[in-house]
Amino acid sequence: MDQLAGEAGITKPILYSHFGDRAGLAEALAERTSDMLITTLSESLEASAQLGNPQEVVRTSLDAFCTFIEKEPSIYRFLVRSALDTPNPISSRLVRGIGDEITKLLSQGFRAAHADSSGAEPWGLAIVGMGFVGAEWWLDNQEMSKDELVDYLTQLVWGGLAGAGLDRLQPDA
Repeated sequence: MDQLAGEAGITKPILYSHFGDRAGLAEALAERTSDMLITTLSESLEASAQLGNPQEVVRTSLDAFCTFIEKEPSIYRFLVRSALDTPNPISSRLVRGIGDEITKLLSQGFRAAHADSSGAEPWGLAIVGMGFVGAEWWLDNQEMSKDELVDYLTQLVWGGLAGAGLDRLQPDA
């Protein structure tokens, strides 16, 4: 807390009066970062959905996610470990918020392709889990570039979604 107060240019009592304790500070950081990540991904999903190419939507979204964690690996690890190790309202909101955005887009895509949309929610949450675990591996190993990771994850996700009918929405299909 001393170091944080020093970095922020405030006294430790001010830091404690605002956040209460270390857990309060961690919760505030998790909430702020979760909101940032959800906003980043939502904007990416919306922008790439306008392109009309669902495979590119998948790639652009995974790229935005990986770019975020590349820029903020410590914050990302804090959030993911919190989400995986000790679920709490903030980490649950992170998983749910990202999953909900993906679910909305998948539901729209499946309906537009005249495919079964009932799997959109489990697909959305599974994609979040895959992204979290894949990114955790990548941060720990750095055995490939971010672009290579995005390509591999895109292949995996798109293979499943195309098989479920979203390939009917491809521009050249």
